[in-house]
Amino acid sequence: MHIDNLTTDLATGILLINLLEIISAKEIGGRYNKNPKLPPQKLENVSLALNFIKHQDIKLVAIGPEDVVDGKEKLILGLIWTLILRFQIQRGGFEGKAELLEWVRKQVAPYGLRPNNFTVDWTDGNVLSALTDSLKPGVFPQNEWSGDALKDLNRSIDTSHTEYDIPKLMDAEDIHECPDELAMMTYISYFRDWALDDAKRRAAEIEAERLRKMRTADPSQCYAHGPGLQGATTNNDAPFTIQAVNYFGDPLPTGGDEFVVSLAGPNGDLAVKVVDNNNGTHSCSYRPKDIGQYNLGITLRGDKIKESPWKPVVVGPDAGHSFAHGPGVDGPARVRQAAPFTVQSVDKNGKNVPTGGDNFQVTVKDAQGNPLLVQFNDTKDGTYQGTYTPTGPGRYTVDVALDGQPIKNSPYHPLIENANAGKSWADGDGLTHGQTKHPLTFTIHSVDADGHPVKEGGDPFEVKISGPQEVHPKVTDNGDGTYSVEYQVEKPGEYTVNVDLHGEPIKDAPFHPKIKWSCDAGRSYATGEGVEDGKVKDNKPSQFVIHAVDHEGNPRCDGGDPFEVKIGGPQESNIPAEVVDNGDGTYTVTYAPEKTGPIKIEVNLEGQPIKDAPFSIGVLPGCDASKSTIKNVTVTVQSRDKHGNPTGLGNDTLRFEHSSGGQAPHVSVQNNGDGTHTATIELSARGNYEFKVYLNDQPIGNSPLTVSY
Repeated sequence: MHIDNLTTDLATGILLINLLEIISAKEIGGRYNKNPKLPPQKLENVSLALNFIKHQDIKLVAIGPEDVVDGKEKLILGLIWTLILRFQIQRGGFEGKAELLEWVRKQVAPYGLRPNNFTVDWTDGNVLSALTDSLKPGVFPQNEWSGDALKDLNRSIDTSHTEYDIPKLMDAEDIHECPDELAMMTYISYFRDWALDDAKRRAAEIEAERLRKMRTADPSQCYAHGPGLQGATTNNDAPFTIQAVNYFGDPLPTGGDEFVVSLAGPNGDLAVKVVDNNNGTHSCSYRPKDIGQYNLGITLRGDKIKESPWKPVVVGPDAGHSFAHGPGVDGPARVRQAAPFTVQSVDKNGKNVPTGGDNFQVTVKDAQGNPLLVQFNDTKDGTYQGTYTPTGPGRYTVDVALDGQPIKNSPYHPLIENANAGKSWADGDGLTHGQTKHPLTFTIHSVDADGHPVKEGGDPFEVKISGPQEVHPKVTDNGDGTYSVEYQVEKPGEYTVNVDLHGEPIKDAPFHPKIKWSCDAGRSYATGEGVEDGKVKDNKPSQFVIHAVDHEGNPRCDGGDPFEVKIGGPQESNIPAEVVDNGDGTYTVTYAPEKTGPIKIEVNLEGQPIKDAPFSIGVLPGCDASKSTIKNVTVTVQSRDKHGNPTGLGNDTLRFEHSSGGQAPHVSVQNNGDGTHTATIELSARGNYEFKVYLNDQPIGNSPLTVSY
């Protein structure tokens, strides 16, 4: 892909999209036309590219898709500079010109230089020569500067290209004759990028050199760390790590050392698993079964490592101290819903055991003594998660034992119930406000005694509504623990909504919604130039205001009504309209037709037109100053006597003779009969026109006359 002409080659949007994806390393997203032929397809591609730029937190000023498609050179150059600034100059945390200039100052300060700009301070070649040498001192030292600006600039440009692979974006002559600031900033940013990359390269080389160091592990410097050295819990892995260290105290990056680990427990020796990670560390672990103190030693080539041996203490759970909690054992739990509970492993000292692996057993029986299936999982953190599904209400029996011994408070007798009135709740506009003649709704959320949402239906929620009129609400069981309630009133006022379950009110009941008159489409109306014939033009946005009126003919004082506006005509079938809810019962509508001709404005509320809608108006052409031109130039010639006084005679003759070449414009002359003549010059093409002016066949004093158009 290549660009030959910025003014024309970006018009399809394809090259611009590919450029953005390359320099940002991101996919632009969205589908675009790969072979645009029509202007709308090109505009759509360019619009996608400009929107991507804005999403990169880049501010674009005064440029739109049509400017790129139309090839507006100055705006396109501004766009390209914005991309250079964002993706080249602002790399590495740099914000812009000030930070780039400050970086240059630090680089050239040892050479006794302090530039204040990216233009005149570079013309003598000294700053660029210093900057070139600063990246690799000695490639262009100060004692080799010739003092010839062009010579030094050319050497700096060539040296930078050879040593740093910096492209030759500038000519020495351009810099010497005062460079373009933006071009200079772009060129200098490559020096900064090389310096940043060089710092990374140096850091990588140092790190690589450190990793190449190979030393023999010294037992007196090697050490071990990890929880397995201090203690463990029964039936769980006790991990620890051995770190190989050299004589100088540096951790080794490679493996190969043969550490020997021994472990003695209360009932004999245990095997320890040792894995060489080949990075200077060895991962070790053991799994004890007995409670008590152990002895753990580590040696290398027969010598103990640091702090060896260790005395880890192994602990485990105690049935009399371990306990269970949760709805499945404490209640209340819900019928046909999972009843979860947790068993906490605790040692004989009352401390929670942080690991799992122990032999807890659980049995559950319903109120009739029938056994239920129990799911019981070891979460490996000292807790065990159990759950069962109750089939009916009543007191259940839950036995929990450890190695055949009941845990604390076992057996448990939880109460099984369904939804709880005090925890169930309701929400929705129908509980707080609404409008007459419209469905008013709210939702009841069924919740159990522990605050858990119920996931099934069947609870007999009862809804009663009282107020200015009798109301018969409809309650629908959604089968998922929620209940939809709908009612409608014809009279405004304050109502009372009671929601009960088993004779008890739910949370926050009763509710007191305030119902107001609803908006009446037929009484609502629109005002403003935007709905007046002869007021709308194709060169600027037009507005009108929708006034919401209720069924009693009173203006609404708040917003929220879903007015819909559709505008179109033979020339434009769909003119976008922005509707802004002002929150005071009025709605401002703004639209901008692009073409002249008749249009129809439809304003509906819930499918009904407002008063006098639809509106049929005509869009008039608006004046465009940029397209207006000068048609004629009028000149007045005054006859004067030899003393310079105006004459009042009307018997003189005036003649214009075109003398500038090319086709002569038409000139009409009128004798005003008072010593003056009026000449009208009709101009049809731009240019400079010169006329010789004769009065009575003699040239007038300020002839020839030049007219520029």
